[in-house]
Amino acid sequence: MAKRKILIVEDEYFIADDCAHAARSAGFQVIGPFGSVTDAISNMPDDVDGALLDVNLQGSKVYPLLDKLLSLNIPVAIYTGYEPQNLPAQYSSLTIVTKPGNCIDAVRSLTFKIQKLGNGDITKG
Repeated sequence: MAKRKILIVEDEYFIADDCAHAARSAGFQVIGPFGSVTDAISNMPDDVDGALLDVNLQGSKVYPLLDKLLSLNIPVAIYTGYEPQNLPAQYSSLTIVTKPGNCIDAVRSLTFKIQKLGNGDITKG
């Protein structure tokens, strides 16, 4: 069975590495990590199953990618230094884990969302 694909977009190397490790440990195939919206969009496969995103990427906001993922009904978790109340209101229903919290919490939340959509399994098949 194929693993579910999770897109990771984070511009800080060590945080990106921690998140990728947490996602692999949870059984995902990691796409990325990417440090910019442009790189993430141009390398995102059509069959991505979920995404873990930082909001601020080298001074640019992740919102264009976030909007694209949401329009495709792809589950998203936000892992950011921003407090939830400081994000645009249209994202208030998303899972938001605030740094320096543990990336594992964001991966767990994303796993739950993907399992709900995929009949309880994080593998495809």
